[in-house]
Amino acid sequence: MNQKPNDVIVSAGHKNFHMLFTASEMHKRGRLSQVICGAYPTALEKELLNSWPLKYSRKLNRFINRTEKLPLDKVSQSRYSEILSSLSGLLSKFGLDKEEINVRAFKIYGKKSEKIVQKAALKGAKIYHYRAGFGQSSVSLAKKLDMKTICDHSIVHPSLLKPLIDLKGKFPDVLPDRPSGIWGAVLDDIEQADLVVVNSDFVAETFKYMGFDASRINVVYQGVEDKFFNVLPKNREYYTENINRPIRLLFAGGIIARKGVDEISSALKEVTSNNIELHLAGSLPDDSKQRYSELLADSRVSYHGVLSQKEIAKLMSESDIFLFPSRAEGSARVIFESMAAGCAVICTKNSGSIVKDGINGTIIPINNQEKLIEALNDVLSNPLKYSEFGKSNKKLISKSYTQSNYGDGFEKFYSQVIKN
Repeated sequence: MNQKPNDVIVSAGHKNFHMLFTASEMHKRGRLSQVICGAYPTALEKELLNSWPLKYSRKLNRFINRTEKLPLDKVSQSRYSEILSSLSGLLSKFGLDKEEINVRAFKIYGKKSEKIVQKAALKGAKIYHYRAGFGQSSVSLAKKLDMKTICDHSIVHPSLLKPLIDLKGKFPDVLPDRPSGIWGAVLDDIEQADLVVVNSDFVAETFKYMGFDASRINVVYQGVEDKFFNVLPKNREYYTENINRPIRLLFAGGIIARKGVDEISSALKEVTSNNIELHLAGSLPDDSKQRYSELLADSRVSYHGVLSQKEIAKLMSESDIFLFPSRAEGSARVIFESMAAGCAVICTKNSGSIVKDGINGTIIPINNQEKLIEALNDVLSNPLKYSEFGKSNKKLISKSYTQSNYGDGFEKFYSQVIKN
């Protein structure tokens, strides 16, 4: 390989985003110069937070779960920007603008990144791969230092997000206006990059719809991270004719309209069979409690709250069908994880998944209650067919969509970027 080692800077942004394991994979391959992120657990913090009783806190466990196989001297943190962003909801109650606070957090993160980019360039870094929104002023600096800049964006084009939600997944007839606030800052980062990486063909389609230069768009589907495989139960039960229990449907994600929960709620009213049960896992905003009160009151529905990675892996392994009729995604990680756990999938094209109709499950049109009802009735009539989908899905993910597969794909991409 002709490339210099340690030639890639990865900027992952706040929270436990997939770019942390991108950085881990590049470190394994000798390509990582530095990773920039929000708060990242130190050795002392891990020791303290793993002690009783703190280890029983789900929030603290999610913080600890950010840990990757990375040497701490290659991790540069922007804790202040993440703290500011996490307090934006609270501060908005005192009259401050939540959007402005988050844009300010982006700028603070970007400013801190400048120093890290400068130092990495002196050590031979050639690529600056940053998460959309978290580049800001550091991107122009990287360009001045003759680095290739790659913006990583993991949901639909920012200008289309609100229209796709409002139109229940349909593309607008007229191109929408440019967004302001958070999504405006994200779009700024996308536009100033040399190249853009998106995580599904569907996201690429939204960019092309908005007139974005197709030659700058690159699609790299994510893999399932090693940490998920490590907590996934080794054995699972597939539905058979001899099992005396209902067919288990699972939805995981924010319980909001964008994720297709309106459609799930409407369809379940029409599918009255007691041979199915629906499990919901994820955040439940206050307005959703009222909006989905009838769904949550259904005796066949169980709400599990926000789960740890280990808990969601167990629930996926106990489920038969993963249900995700989303109106707008990037490439929903939970679909990959559910497939790794052996679930068949019912989802929309807008979920940005690798699911193929009749092979991995069923693809339904967006905002189509009738087709969702039809799919659920098909599950009830042909449960063994969906068990076979689940078995195939588990093999597919473990073979072709692992964290290592993802790292291989990115290493090839980086090499092409430098070569060109």
